[in-house]
Amino acid sequence: MPRPAIPMKRLQRADQRLGLVACAPQPLRWLRRRRGAARAPERILCIKFWGLGSLQMLTAAAQHLRRAHPDAELHLLTLAENEAFARGLGVFDAVRTLDVHTGRGPLGWSVLSARIAALVRELRRARFDAVYDFEFFTRFSALVTLLSGASSTHGYAAPNVWRGGFHDHTVPFNRYWHAARNFRALAGGEDGSDVEPGDLAPFQTSEREAGELDHALERAGLSSGRALVVLNPNAGELSLERRWPAANFAALARALVLEDGFAVALVGAPSEAEYVAGIARAAGELPSGALVDVAGKLSIGALAALLARADAVVTNDSGPMHVSAALGTPTVGLFGPETPVMYGPLGVDCVGLWKPPACSPCINVHENKQSTCVHGRPECLVGISVDEVLAETRRALVRRLFTPAQRLPRHRLRVVAGDGRNDERTPTPNIGRGSVAPAEPTPARAGPACPAGVEGERAERARRAWSEARPDGDAAARASAP
Repeated sequence: MPRPAIPMKRLQRADQRLGLVACAPQPLRWLRRRRGAARAPERILCIKFWGLGSLQMLTAAAQHLRRAHPDAELHLLTLAENEAFARGLGVFDAVRTLDVHTGRGPLGWSVLSARIAALVRELRRARFDAVYDFEFFTRFSALVTLLSGASSTHGYAAPNVWRGGFHDHTVPFNRYWHAARNFRALAGGEDGSDVEPGDLAPFQTSEREAGELDHALERAGLSSGRALVVLNPNAGELSLERRWPAANFAALARALVLEDGFAVALVGAPSEAEYVAGIARAAGELPSGALVDVAGKLSIGALAALLARADAVVTNDSGPMHVSAALGTPTVGLFGPETPVMYGPLGVDCVGLWKPPACSPCINVHENKQSTCVHGRPECLVGISVDEVLAETRRALVRRLFTPAQRLPRHRLRVVAGDGRNDERTPTPNIGRGSVAPAEPTPARAGPACPAGVEGERAERARRAWSEARPDGDAAARASAP
């Protein structure tokens, strides 16, 4: 059995307390290699330890570094659990890792300290010319940046977060920009515009991973011939407050199956399997093969293959949301404690649903993204109804199944008013906090006819699903109704 990881909250506390001590002694700066004459870097290290979604958003910055330094080797340093995903992005020449699965207690911390020392020796032997620390405000990554010995170091700075002054070149983290744009700015690619979906590098699935997915879905008994909706009811350990209520996901799954005739797949990591299984049970008795639970049963590559194959994905603010969006799958992201202005899904057909009370957002990157909910439960998410999410999912499915040739410009933000009305918006660059500009709504096709060139099997599958579930009317018009 693999050793458990040191809990995230403890790692955060260690970074805040021990990191502050480690960043205090300024003489440590002598560890940086002396600069010679300015020259093009030959070896570049990018540091991003935490967050699958952050690694996905980081690809825009990585691709800028590729263009700016075409002859340089581009390495990534991340946690061991992210290695397979990082390699699948295809933008790094090498991936180096730190394994925090060391067990718990004093022995676990001793093992972790030894691994960090070994990592520092490895980085110094590699003789990197430049290091880009893409962690927002952790002191640990700043210290690793310094100890790498690179002659040019880059990182974020804020007046209220002391990181030792270990970065030669700093930029502020702009909370009014999307995180992907902040990453690109640190890499030197700020050009006054937002990051576009085409700037990201989607995960590249292999034939082996696609075969693994086929086998898993066959074992789970998923019905063929139905349009497929993937539901991700999870959020990372860093902030479980980002989860839309489990009962709501169960009701959504039941409605998609019984009212619309879709197949539904529930996903999650092995550590989330028990939570997801409870949602599957709460969905109640459904037709055989209509609802499958594959949480903990897929590798990251097979999960990406499933997200790419899905006709729509409904997900909390989490890593799979960003992976799905980058793959081009219609994605509905649910937001509450965190703002979609910074973390909304970036893709050709995505929407972030947000129903913020006065206290939202309450998660701040300057405070290690720790939630400070004053209600004891995330009212910002509880307030988003099943009907609102179901309506948005149906809109996405209509666009995917009946008008797949049509693509939306960038990502959208739909702010749900207290009375249930929808206000569709798209973030606009270079404007103040909370300012948004209205976007033209995407017209739904009047009937189920598909444009020329659309995959016949997918279109027929959708027609059959809706005609079986609702044979008394026009499927496309009905599904697109608010």
